[in-house]
Amino acid sequence: MTTSKRLVSAALALSLGLGIMCSCSDDGLPALDMNVQHSDIYVERNEAVGDDFIMGVDVSSYFSEIESGVTYYDFDGNVLDNQGFFDLLAECGVTHVRIRVWNDPYDSSGRTFGGGHNDTDTAALIANLAGNAGLKVILDFHYSDFWADPSKQMVPREWADMDLEQRGDALYDFTYHTLGYIADQGADIDIVQIGNETTNGFCGYEDWPSMTSLMQRGSEAVRDFDGSIRIAMHFANPERENAYSFYADQLNTYGVDYDIFASSYYPYWHGSTENLTEVLSYVAETYGKQVMVMECSWSYTLQDGDGFPNTIGEGSDGIENYRISPQGQADMLSAVTRAVTDVGSAGIGICYWEPAWIPVEVACREDGTIDNAIAESNMILWNRNGSGWASVFADEYDPDDAGVYYGGSAVDNQALFDFEGHPLESLRTFHFIRTGTDAPVPEATSTPTPTPVPVTAEGEVVVNGGFEDGLNDWEITGFNTEDASSNARTGSGSLHFYSADGSDDFTAVQLIDLEPGTYEFSAWVEGGDSGDSDQIGVDITVNGTIYDGHSSVTGWQQWSQIVISDIEITEPTTVSICIYVHNPTQGVWGAFDDVSMVPS
Repeated sequence: MTTSKRLVSAALALSLGLGIMCSCSDDGLPALDMNVQHSDIYVERNEAVGDDFIMGVDVSSYFSEIESGVTYYDFDGNVLDNQGFFDLLAECGVTHVRIRVWNDPYDSSGRTFGGGHNDTDTAALIANLAGNAGLKVILDFHYSDFWADPSKQMVPREWADMDLEQRGDALYDFTYHTLGYIADQGADIDIVQIGNETTNGFCGYEDWPSMTSLMQRGSEAVRDFDGSIRIAMHFANPERENAYSFYADQLNTYGVDYDIFASSYYPYWHGSTENLTEVLSYVAETYGKQVMVMECSWSYTLQDGDGFPNTIGEGSDGIENYRISPQGQADMLSAVTRAVTDVGSAGIGICYWEPAWIPVEVACREDGTIDNAIAESNMILWNRNGSGWASVFADEYDPDDAGVYYGGSAVDNQALFDFEGHPLESLRTFHFIRTGTDAPVPEATSTPTPTPVPVTAEGEVVVNGGFEDGLNDWEITGFNTEDASSNARTGSGSLHFYSADGSDDFTAVQLIDLEPGTYEFSAWVEGGDSGDSDQIGVDITVNGTIYDGHSSVTGWQQWSQIVISDIEITEPTTVSICIYVHNPTQGVWGAFDDVSMVPS
């Protein structure tokens, strides 16, 4: 056991006596006033939300925040102790707490990888406090030593040299014994996730026979431990055509035993709520499964609180879908809840992702600029206590992503607490959805546009640089329009690539006649599973001179910009633009979008 784990275990022992208990109803949850509530935000009552509908929050980063000095308050401005924080959640209508579980999120010297240092001890500590508050628990097993998501599903280091059967046995044992340990702390475990956003892989495997074999071993462990616990499979990207029907079919074909098909849904990435209802309804009706949204969130401000860039900021795609305010957060939660209840009785709940992941120290000045000294101080705490999304020590396990982009919270402006730790009125939305509020209906906003159409820059010389007309005007080798919409940065088109075995070569060429002048070129690229950074890029050829730029790719919708400046044209000439992916690694994928070249 590492030093970090010992500290968490000590905190677990101390936490047992902290806080005060809420008055509870017969089912263990706080007795809430079910009359229409007074509030300054408007929430319409959803009559389809029954007593057993899940209103969850994922607060996995809570203890790393506390260890970094973060303070949380109640609505009267009183400082909350650990138990008081979870009691507040229950008082606001939360019914479940979701907790991620990593196998061994520490480096070889026992230093945290970050992201809440969510090992078994930390999960048990959170689960204990949730149970004391009358809240049920959703355990989110990543089966990885750090983040598992659509861009990466890395095997735990201890299992890396095991074959499929050995890995399955290890996964079973880890699941079974972890459930026993956490249940012994007084947790009421309602749901267990077998994997997190297993869209493109699971526990180091990317083929469905292997993935589902391991998933089934996890399910067997849960059933053997306690047959009353529900099992969830969790995926992302409901906006991708036929994606959920494909995932559900694979689970069915290979005989995976589960109860709940769970989806992530972030309005700035994942399409409309109408589509969400449609794809979840298909799974529920075709395979007889319960369905829910396991992750969602929205911003109340566009400011960056801690000095680490946010997922949503000024100019981000999709920010027009809801107001940027606590009212907008309530509107989003209401809309997502409605999307789930519109499925019918199979729609069982929603869960908000990390509503308490706020700055350890506020680095944002009143004018919106960042105090760099505070940001640097935050970095020390993120690295020491794991209160940022990744610490510098994660490089040992995940050098290509966490080892490069380590830092703070990218969602501090999507929390349901302000930067100082005071709860926003939107935190009460979990209760308000059951009751409605007496606030006036806010003025309607303009009709949301899920993805903005790019505006052509003045002097633009590239034709169809947003690929809205498919691949027209480009000479193509290898690139295609599959998944063009789901991989687009703006609009509905993109230049998509995927190489299953690494044998492909991708080029997209456009010849342009240019007048003398100085030009600047830019293009955006996203994707994953790449090797050397110079395999993905752009060559611009001017009279035998090559201007080049390249980029690495770090994940789905994690866009990097390639910029080539000071392209000199001394006489009228024909210029060649060549977008390429050369000598790809096996499984590399991604897309280019918003290609532009303008006079500078």
